[in-house]
Amino acid sequence: MYDLVLNHLRGVWRDPGRLEGDPGAGALATATNELVRALLVSAAHAEESPAVRSAMDETLLTRVLAYTRRHLADRDLTPERIARERAVSVRKLYALLNDAGISLEQWLITERLAKAREMLTAPRYDRLTVAAVAARCGFTSPSHFSRRFQAAYGTSPSEARRHRDVAGSDGG
Repeated sequence: MYDLVLNHLRGVWRDPGRLEGDPGAGALATATNELVRALLVSAAHAEESPAVRSAMDETLLTRVLAYTRRHLADRDLTPERIARERAVSVRKLYALLNDAGISLEQWLITERLAKAREMLTAPRYDRLTVAAVAARCGFTSPSHFSRRFQAAYGTSPSEARRHRDVAGSDGG
């Protein structure tokens, strides 16, 4: 729990200004509170205590999504691996996600595309080819990535990068 909470808080701390206008800020705040609570409860009680088990059960979805986000670039990120890392069955994983209205495959693609878009529009990744960005975001096929990116954002990955360059040179 400690590493999970630490990584989560570091991620929030990295760019707090971006969170101000984000429609998901409320959900992020709730998830942060759940994780910190679970950490404190687990530190104060024995692992097998009802309080710890309850906190771990209540934060399972948050922990699954946090783990998955940290490993988006891993091409071998499978439901079996996610379930194993969170010590649940694949069936329990799918039931948990289904209850939250999440399709794992679509959620992964959406998260990976968002990460790729962020990288393509950030100057620090300019030296990476579109194929390299796709690979770093867990896509195994650059052409599949480009098609999904185009469908999601209405522009190709290369155009998104060029648009950033034009917007930056216009001052906005």
